[in-house]
Amino acid sequence: MTLRIQDHRVETPGPGEVHYFNHGGFGAIRLREPMVLGHEVPGHVTGRGAGVIGLKAGQLVAVPPSRLCGACRYCREAANNHCLNMRFFGSAKPFPHVQGAFREVLVAHAAQCAPAAGFSAGEAAMAKPLAVCLQAARRAAPFRHRRRWRSGPPWRPRHPGHRCPTRRRSRPATRP
Repeated sequence: MTLRIQDHRVETPGPGEVHYFNHGGFGAIRLREPMVLGHEVPGHVTGRGAGVIGLKAGQLVAVPPSRLCGACRYCREAANNHCLNMRFFGSAKPFPHVQGAFREVLVAHAAQCAPAAGFSAGEAAMAKPLAVCLQAARRAAPFRHRRRWRSGPPWRPRHPGHRCPTRRRSRPATRP
């Protein structure tokens, strides 16, 4: 793999197009150092540290981006989604930044690795996004007899809500 940096001409926007400049941040979060991108990834276990059980060399695993602290009040109460010190692969929020998972070799906590036997690497990469959709579908149960509803800004195509209609094909919405 080769990385090349070069200057290029800035194109003039055509019909229906705009220029966009990425200022290196999201809200109040700013990039302060170079960062590897990447959230949900699959991988094959190639080595283990002391005390790791249940994972073996060659095993395909799905690695979600979040790592709980395990020590805060919410972790102790099993309210993991409220962890006060959660860290994410590819996050510029803390400094130094948490480097992302789009690399050839990644060290992850064993607790982050979900065995993915019977799945392809591509399917394993979609485990977390699918889990988000399934949870949203369960929470939307009171709305099941209504037309579809999607939350999130329409200008943000990577919002997790865009993945859910695919799952909903198996249980289509009906009119009231």
